[in-house]
Amino acid sequence: MKHQLIRYFKALLLSLTTLVMCAHLSAQSVSVKGKVTDAATKRPVEGVSVTVKHTNIGTTTNANGEFELHVAPANSQLLINYVGYAQKQVNATSQFLDILIDPSSKQLDEVVVTALGVKKETKKLGYAVQEVKGADLVKAREPNPVNGLVGKVAGLDVAISREMLAAPAVSLRGYNISLYVVDGIPITSDTWNLSPDDIESYTVLKGLAATAIYGSRAQDGAILITTKKAKKNDKGYTIEFNSSTQLDKGFIAVPKTQALYGGGDYSQYAFGDGKGGGINDGDYDVWGPKFEGQLVPQYDSPIDPVTGVRKGTPYIARGVDNLKKFIQAGLLTTNNLSFSSANDRSNIRMSLSHTYQQGIVPNTKLNTVNFNINTGYNLSDKLKIEGSLNYNRQFSPNFPDVVYGPNSVIYNLTIWTGADYDVNQLRNYWQPGKEGVQSIFAEYQRYHNPWFMSYEWLRGHYKTDVYGTAALTYKPNSHIEAILRTNVSTFDIMRNEKLPYSAHPYGRELNRGDYSEDRRSMFDNNVEGLVKYTGKIRGGFTIDGLGGVNARNFSYNSSFVKTDYLNVPGLYSFANTLNPLKAYNFNSKMLVLSAYYSLSVDYKKYLSVTTTGRVDKNSTLRLNNNTYFYPSVSVASVISDYIDLPRVISFLKIRGSYATAKAPSTSPYLGPAGYPLGYGTPYTTVYGGPSYSLSDPAYGIGTVYNNQTGAYAPGNKVDPNIKSSVSTSAEYGLDIKFLKNRLGLSATYYDNIKGPGIVTSALSETSGLTGIITNAIKTEIKGAELSLTGSPIQNRKGLSWDVLLNWSTFRETYKELPANLSNYQFQQGDRVDKLYASVTAKTPDGQVINDASGYPVYLPKAQYVGNGDVDWSWAVYNKFTYKTFSLAFQFDGKVGGKVQDRVLRKGIEGGSNIETVQGAVGAAREYEFHHYTDPGFKGTYVGEGVQIISGTPKYDPVTGVITNYKDLQFAPNKSVVNYIQDYVSSYFNDFEHTSVAKTYAKLREVVLTYSLPQRFLGKKSFITKIDVSLVGRNLLYFFPSRFKDMDVDQYSGRNIYSGNSREPNLQTPTTRSYGFNLNIVF
Repeated sequence: MKHQLIRYFKALLLSLTTLVMCAHLSAQSVSVKGKVTDAATKRPVEGVSVTVKHTNIGTTTNANGEFELHVAPANSQLLINYVGYAQKQVNATSQFLDILIDPSSKQLDEVVVTALGVKKETKKLGYAVQEVKGADLVKAREPNPVNGLVGKVAGLDVAISREMLAAPAVSLRGYNISLYVVDGIPITSDTWNLSPDDIESYTVLKGLAATAIYGSRAQDGAILITTKKAKKNDKGYTIEFNSSTQLDKGFIAVPKTQALYGGGDYSQYAFGDGKGGGINDGDYDVWGPKFEGQLVPQYDSPIDPVTGVRKGTPYIARGVDNLKKFIQAGLLTTNNLSFSSANDRSNIRMSLSHTYQQGIVPNTKLNTVNFNINTGYNLSDKLKIEGSLNYNRQFSPNFPDVVYGPNSVIYNLTIWTGADYDVNQLRNYWQPGKEGVQSIFAEYQRYHNPWFMSYEWLRGHYKTDVYGTAALTYKPNSHIEAILRTNVSTFDIMRNEKLPYSAHPYGRELNRGDYSEDRRSMFDNNVEGLVKYTGKIRGGFTIDGLGGVNARNFSYNSSFVKTDYLNVPGLYSFANTLNPLKAYNFNSKMLVLSAYYSLSVDYKKYLSVTTTGRVDKNSTLRLNNNTYFYPSVSVASVISDYIDLPRVISFLKIRGSYATAKAPSTSPYLGPAGYPLGYGTPYTTVYGGPSYSLSDPAYGIGTVYNNQTGAYAPGNKVDPNIKSSVSTSAEYGLDIKFLKNRLGLSATYYDNIKGPGIVTSALSETSGLTGIITNAIKTEIKGAELSLTGSPIQNRKGLSWDVLLNWSTFRETYKELPANLSNYQFQQGDRVDKLYASVTAKTPDGQVINDASGYPVYLPKAQYVGNGDVDWSWAVYNKFTYKTFSLAFQFDGKVGGKVQDRVLRKGIEGGSNIETVQGAVGAAREYEFHHYTDPGFKGTYVGEGVQIISGTPKYDPVTGVITNYKDLQFAPNKSVVNYIQDYVSSYFNDFEHTSVAKTYAKLREVVLTYSLPQRFLGKKSFITKIDVSLVGRNLLYFFPSRFKDMDVDQYSGRNIYSGNSREPNLQTPTTRSYGFNLNIVF
């Protein structure tokens, strides 16, 4: 069925294209030409909507403010609309029309795209929305287009990952957004299949009232994407070329490593076989000998031909800054070519783009090809047909993995190995005579040669995304509009991994290689019909409503197959498996039938009330609980329309909304069908299909005994009365503009309640089960958002200045917490993001308590150490325009919140971090190196704090805090630590020492643009516009210098932790980007 629908779309779009071409030849009507100019500045206005009243016929002005329209009859009325300007109506004549439009001082007729692709006046919306123009994101680019939204929308958090192909964690008001809507149609997207050159605007729907009509898929918000359409001009067509090139060079944050000591433990090291056959030469830390040129057997030391013993060679720091030596300059290039043509009856736009990304890890790259076609044809003044198709192909022969483990470059180069080898001397990564079988490195038990990893341990990615839509619109009069449309969103993906001989990640230590393939495909089809009505009724009421039905047909298939080691090295084939293959598969199907409505009622100029409702019936849910209703209501009143306010106030609106939604019965993301690798980052794809987590029973399959496959029931039982969690949202807002709209403020306060959620409650072991899955926890999220816009300078002698400031904050607390789930850490009213960790015992005045050996004493229970969520986020965007030059730049950042610095923690534990050679620790380490062989060796380090000289501490059995301070006597700690490695590894790497605030600030982007004046191009020039831009991203990073070994911007989201730990994964260092953008319009 999927392939039949795709063929149907191709045939439909081919037919539409043919119709459009024919229309250009056959259109015969009266021609109307004109130019639209700002009445105040006398400058042409681009993008103004010019439509024939009561018809679908229309166009938009070009860069010179000019338009051409064919109308019939000749006495038609033209409607002139543009955001921020009062609507104008003029008579269509055969003469050239010079049209002046006035900035609206009392009435804002701004139009924004809302749910289902419906355009509405912002003054009538009772909920918060924010729009970002696509043109703002194509100059200083990010590899993923959604990354460009960071800082552009209040309340929207984009945790940018620097990892190739890693989707950004996009959250709104604390929860992840998983729904993207392109031209009114929901699509399943990881955002890598979006081409920024084809996007006209992004609209972020923030409140549940704004998205309730989409049902559960949008309960945490949605991003609406409006693609570019053809615009009519004098030539009859437009060709646009956009080229961008950016170089990634220079870290803004990089792990700080020491180059005084090499690998080993307790100041001792000698290479034997790299697997423990020497002295501390296998799975070692970087607590080895100091580099003083002494003779030490090393991995490349010569072997005595007589004795077979490896000789010693000078032990020196050969690999200072190994990471910087290994990392290469990254590159991001994008070229886009588009063609568009339009007249009053038809339009077509085609776009082809190619993006090439070269990673900073050698031999990593990604190619992306995107083709987009968007077309429409007015079959008559009342009937219109439209269609679009987007094809996206991603292919990468190798992309890096930065998980914490032996398959990570960061793990190998900056944490667990030292400067005793020069990474550049390891480019020939095979041992002579053992090519293809055994790599060469300084250690062979846990770590790997980085070049070997980059060129032999390959992870491929091959994905095809296709999504498209076709729609038929019938508008019998100015009041009624009927739409029938269908869309398809589909992807096919294959990821493979070639694990070479001698690679030994966690769980695969036999060094015999492996090969795996992860294949997934998704098909999602929506067929929808809706009717819109707009009209006036008695008593000053105006209604604007729609009703529709939708049928969603979804299917998903995945399989994961891998070898169990290889017979022949270098032959990556399932036929080459040493032991039987391991295979897993998963498939799901779902049908959702929906009906919905939206009704807006305006009473004169006083009040706008909108209510929406949606009913979903899901085929994958239990019959007695498979239908859900999602209602919402919102209210808006433009006070400035009916009350005379001080002249300084141009516009004042108050708004409010309330909505409810059931938690989704679907899962937005899905991992592999099975994950038997035991290492690496499990790949999750966007899913949007049925979740079987509440199936009862959900049997597991595995080798439960003697390597025999069997099925087993889960330990948890599902409560038969369980219900989907309910979310409610109340939102209140104020929009006000001053000084003839030159200064504007949008303020929003919201109160969202989620739950009771679904949790697992423990059961007595005598029941034969471990727990019951039931409804229990309810949380409340309260937050506020501010967005300030301004134009302090407006065309003063050619100079303009526009500014945007966004600010947001939120808190989530437990509103209801059952007694059996409450404990000393979490109780009703507590923040959800509280962090607990093991901490040292301290005296009442804060001094660390040590034991008799001089080691800190840790409390028996984890203690509160801070909160994970940031206190607030901010961004400031400025744009200065002077004649043909413009300069735009953005600062943004966050304040508060805590996260553990895993690179710092592991670096200190492993002895590679620079702090292990500084201060008293560094002095103790050097003393130990020179004297550890002395008889009765005793170290020099004495830890800070005190020791108990009288009494024994007692601990609260619930909280773990000391309860009998009055019985204890303290004295300064005098116990000497013998081996500094043990002390530092167990004490300095805890949360207290390695947690950091998420507070940071960045100069996110800078764009300097020069637009070639029209007089240089000439009125008859084939070229109508040339813009050249110099761009930069991540140019400045403000963060406490001690912890400037990671970019906390990558950890700004909530879901950043690795497994059940409270620390994030490793990260590829963030680099500065420099480049240029060229835009030419023909």
